[in-house]
Amino acid sequence: MAIADPTVRPAHRGVLGRGACVLRGVLLSAIVVWSASCGGGGGPTRDATPGAIGGTPDSSAAVATHAAVLESSPWSFSGSRGRVVRTASYEVYTTLGESMILDRAPAFLERALFHYTTAMTPLPRPARPMETYLLATRPQWVEMTQKLLGSDAGPYVQIERGGFSHRGRGVYFDIGPKDTFTIAAHEGWHQYAQSTFREGLPVWLDEGVATWMEGFRWDPDEPGVPLFKPWANLERYEMLRWANWQKQLMPLEELLRVSPQDLVEEGKWRPLQYYAQVWAFIHFLMEGNDGVHAPAVRAMLRDAATGTMTNTIREKLGRQAAEAYRLRRDGRLAFAAYIGADLPAMEGQFRDFVAKICARGGRQRVAQGQSPWLSLP
Repeated sequence: MAIADPTVRPAHRGVLGRGACVLRGVLLSAIVVWSASCGGGGGPTRDATPGAIGGTPDSSAAVATHAAVLESSPWSFSGSRGRVVRTASYEVYTTLGESMILDRAPAFLERALFHYTTAMTPLPRPARPMETYLLATRPQWVEMTQKLLGSDAGPYVQIERGGFSHRGRGVYFDIGPKDTFTIAAHEGWHQYAQSTFREGLPVWLDEGVATWMEGFRWDPDEPGVPLFKPWANLERYEMLRWANWQKQLMPLEELLRVSPQDLVEEGKWRPLQYYAQVWAFIHFLMEGNDGVHAPAVRAMLRDAATGTMTNTIREKLGRQAAEAYRLRRDGRLAFAAYIGADLPAMEGQFRDFVAKICARGGRQRVAQGQSPWLSLP
């Protein structure tokens, strides 16, 4: 169980995980955000739509704040009036009144899903709208959490500021525009994967992609429209730069093997460093060495979505490795099967990548949502 640490610096956030019944949390301005994927070996609770690849025809057209809303109808919870806002891919149950968050949430969620399903590789869309709760207050959120999770709600209701995803549901409350939308972007990836993928991803990839999906800026020409930019994430970047400066980057073998929950006892910064490092590692795989490893990342995502990742590991590494991956989601096995690079050699390449993106000028490019790596001469 993880509890928000009030001494966590507001500039940083991270995620905590737990074993086969994966619990994740995002520390964001002293927030813990939990998500859970339990049962079925970490797999989804809903099937993907066969043959549905990428976005829907109108996903990219949801550029106006209200364009994504298909229907809005009255709803109430705990004596408070609210609404059910339906989009092509979400059912948002909310007790928020008129606010910037509610005004922008439908388009934000749809654009985020379009980003999940197109940015790295074409991925299947959920078979049905994903259930999302956006409550006005923490007491309402606690009551909803207890209603949805029953006896499993204990760790969640201790969260002071935040939200979680659990079995394809997203459950959030208003903690301010920036934090609420950042959480929705990160946890939305887990919500999507829980709803759609037929196999669970290795932890380093699942959390790395979730952090990669966090970065966004509001369109200056169309306020209320998010522009998702994976590099636009100063919180992750600043923690990465700090860990690099302190020479506290963990070895790749450890990064691929551990879950964030394993690191909690090593100090409050270690999980935050983990998330900054998996964020950078995904960028490295997608851009470093002229993008030579990007096809492997795309293949892992597609195979997890279609349920063929364990079969690929069996073909490449044998039956024993496939069974070990099925039982423990050992990220080293997925890495070996799909990327197969020499770890010591890649260790040096990754550390060189980190050093260069953390050099002078990198922060300015990250703040602008630009790649500090591709901007290098």
